[in-house]
Amino acid sequence: MNRSQTSQSGIQLILCLVLVILIGPAALAEPDWIWAGARKTEARVLLRHSFQVEGENRSARLRMVADFAFAELSINGKLAGAAEAYGPVVELDVSGFLLPGRNELRLAGRSLADSPALAVSLELVDEKGRRRTITSSPRWQTDTDELKVESYGDLGFEKWWGLRPPAIDESDDYTQWKRASNARAGTSSAEIELLSGYRAELLRSAGKDEGSWVSLAFDPEGRLTVAREDKGLIRYVFSADRKTISSSELIDGELRECRGLLYAHGGLYVNANNTKGLYRLRDTDGDGTFDEKKLLHSSPGSVGHGRNALALGPEGDIYVIHGDAVDLPGAIVDRTSPLRQRGLPSRPREGHVLRISPDGSRKELFCGGMRNPFGIAFNTDGEAFTYDADAEFDMGSPWYRPTQVMHLSSAADFGWRAVTGSWPPYFPDHPDNTQPTLDIGKGSPTGVRFGTGSHFPPEYSKALYILDWAYGRILAVHLVPRGSSYIGAAEVFLRGQPLNLTDLVFGPDGAMYFTTGGRKTQSALYRVSYSGPKIQARARTRQEKEREALAGEHRKRRREVEAHHGAGKVYDGPLSLPSDDARIAQAVRIALEHAGELPATKTRLRNTNAEGGAVELLAAEAKIAAPGQLPGLVQRWLLENRDWKSWALSRKLGFVDLFRRVLARGQLPARSRELISSAFQEHFPSASGELNRALAALLVELDPAVSVQKTVRLLADTAVQEERLHYLYHLRSAKLGWTPASRRAFFDSLSSPRSFIGGRGMPGFLKNIQSDARATLSAAEKKVFVDLFEKINKPPPLPDLSKLQLVKEWKLEDLETGLNFEASTRDRANGRKVFARALCGRCHRRGPEGGVAGPDLTHVSRRFSRRDLLAEILDPSRSIAENYQSFVLELKDGRVLSGQVIPNLDYRDPYLHLALDPLQPDRLTRIVKTSIRATRRSPVSLMPAGLLNIFSRKEILDLLAWIELGADKDGK
Repeated sequence: MNRSQTSQSGIQLILCLVLVILIGPAALAEPDWIWAGARKTEARVLLRHSFQVEGENRSARLRMVADFAFAELSINGKLAGAAEAYGPVVELDVSGFLLPGRNELRLAGRSLADSPALAVSLELVDEKGRRRTITSSPRWQTDTDELKVESYGDLGFEKWWGLRPPAIDESDDYTQWKRASNARAGTSSAEIELLSGYRAELLRSAGKDEGSWVSLAFDPEGRLTVAREDKGLIRYVFSADRKTISSSELIDGELRECRGLLYAHGGLYVNANNTKGLYRLRDTDGDGTFDEKKLLHSSPGSVGHGRNALALGPEGDIYVIHGDAVDLPGAIVDRTSPLRQRGLPSRPREGHVLRISPDGSRKELFCGGMRNPFGIAFNTDGEAFTYDADAEFDMGSPWYRPTQVMHLSSAADFGWRAVTGSWPPYFPDHPDNTQPTLDIGKGSPTGVRFGTGSHFPPEYSKALYILDWAYGRILAVHLVPRGSSYIGAAEVFLRGQPLNLTDLVFGPDGAMYFTTGGRKTQSALYRVSYSGPKIQARARTRQEKEREALAGEHRKRRREVEAHHGAGKVYDGPLSLPSDDARIAQAVRIALEHAGELPATKTRLRNTNAEGGAVELLAAEAKIAAPGQLPGLVQRWLLENRDWKSWALSRKLGFVDLFRRVLARGQLPARSRELISSAFQEHFPSASGELNRALAALLVELDPAVSVQKTVRLLADTAVQEERLHYLYHLRSAKLGWTPASRRAFFDSLSSPRSFIGGRGMPGFLKNIQSDARATLSAAEKKVFVDLFEKINKPPPLPDLSKLQLVKEWKLEDLETGLNFEASTRDRANGRKVFARALCGRCHRRGPEGGVAGPDLTHVSRRFSRRDLLAEILDPSRSIAENYQSFVLELKDGRVLSGQVIPNLDYRDPYLHLALDPLQPDRLTRIVKTSIRATRRSPVSLMPAGLLNIFSRKEILDLLAWIELGADKDGK
């Protein structure tokens, strides 16, 4: 080692020691990006690492991500999960894969580009709550001594990796904005929570004659224009030191609710929601007032989810974003696929983006399929983003989609079509749709802006800032280029109550300015500046540099294809583009659909290598084809893709959905339906829950005689509400394949109180499922199941426990030797009595009996071993499912309450409902959310320990046998 290497190593060691001292050793437990051997397309690698597990683990959470590679993770020889090249971070509970003693992780990777890398982090929490993390590093090994594992950078340096979703829970008050209705001034800056190093200032509270504010923009002279919610624009002039506002004037009094303001091309562009149009205002004589007002685009429709923000595109065009109350424009260039409505309900309204030339002479529909995106902003790569609203009506259903950050590329279709109503027009996450960049969760999106040009530290000057009006939050979204699109994570940058945020902008001084208002509430103007220590941009890791370079190439390729969107050109470019890059594959598909001629593309489609993007090309072929050509296509697709089971999950889902969409186009002949069913039936069910849901949707329609029983078993095996509702929805109309037991299981799934929680639409969804299912029954069958149609399942009465005495304080090791029994030989009738006397039925269902405060035990043996089930009963707090977590609430009046928070049908309810007594789960305490000072998760389970201490060994083993065998094998 030479002197410079020695010096460099010493510096690195010192830096590591400093980091340990400053932020603790846990901060260093982050994974490295690793690979071994050749880093080129189609290179393969096998990476492995062994570690010891001592005793029991309370939890084992694994995170895995792949860059430009597909990777499968095995634990102790069993496949645990897979990560895709441009997919999200995979998060898994792997506790069921771990063994006492030595364990081994194996990563099998296949490169899809020239800079592959993989990363894994496994966090273990033992019985005493101690944590340790196992991460990918150069210490890992390969299967040959010739290949050494190399690190390409510490993933912990990448801001997005360490962030967790800034979730809203039941105690968060959606109605906080109402407190601004009666306020006389904006919320004090002292009451606003910010990240360390930032400072907020309240610059001005709106006076009585200034209205409520909805948007803002700086003009070229540094003056601030603010739009009133009712009508009019106000110009504010700052003092020389920018500490105060020295003057204000009304610069327009006619345009109504101007949600979009943009200074560009020597004028002010205004998107006036209630005036229903895009206008350009200009000062033609230079006297400081606007003397020209020109309507550039008229936008019919209603005004709720209406005409929203504006942004200047990199080519100088004006980008206009609208919600789903605005009619889609006609007679303009449409970049989206001309076939995107084929086989689907066509609705006249959806959130969309228009691209308009500065003088309004050229107009394009740029992208669509959103609900109510309010803001739009471009990053330094020239790519547009928005933050779209959820459909709270659909909460809890499988077709609900949360608020989302979306990358707005040419012709993107995010799948929203007006209001879903009783049923969705189709499931909004199908592979044909453009996928969002990031799910945020509950919220009410308003303005968005990148920190470009701010004086914020480097990581935050690159961030996308999104406003949540309902919960008074500004989130900082840290985005990373991934192929031709992005991946990212969010954190709360700023929060206050009330703080009903409407818009933000970065001023000429580099500070953030934002406004509050909307719904006639008190408005205020704030400035946020960075006052912490100066932070230099850090050196990028090798993987970051290579990723960014490849991402630039991918964006260039995608844009070359997008030039054929809506331009009347036949796409004749290559089809062998990065096939697992979903945005490029989608761009190619849409270009082909614009061409609209199957003979011209057929040969090239058949010769394309069948990677992930090939499914997009098959989808284009399906849409372009005439109905009479579909049977031939079905036969060819199945013949040429017989090895589909080896594909990545996203590609499998796309392939299954391809056939579902072919079915939606019309009646296929019986032979084609038989071919599809036989090709997929052998893979149903599969090890993947996502794939099972896709296959159930296809096969219950195609072949109910075989598929209904398989789907009912999947319904019984899952405790996840969205999965249960998905299977119920697709089973509801099946007429064949039922047995009396499966029919009863179906209707019983609909009859439990609090089994399904969600938005205002949930009661209607459940009612419609039951109504459709009842319509398939004969008169005789209706009499058999009538007890389940209107059943209200109440907890069983409390038994007499006065004569019970302590038998033993049982430990797992006391009972472990007796667990090797045949369940059918035990006294299950006695086990059923123990279930009641131990109060299990107060909280748990087993078959048609029991409560719902705890997990359903009907098919628990399919998910847990006998030993694991016993361990959970003896020590209920060792691992607590998130759905059944108890909370401790500190109230402002000094009271402290502990119990289970009961999710409400509408998260906008100002009250939180708490079950204080797990033995009385239907007795709820209603708490005003504004009275809550703080909430925290309780480490103690609602289920008390020691419930088995009053029973003998025989009684405990009988109980386990009765639970294990399930409701269809009850002993009497």
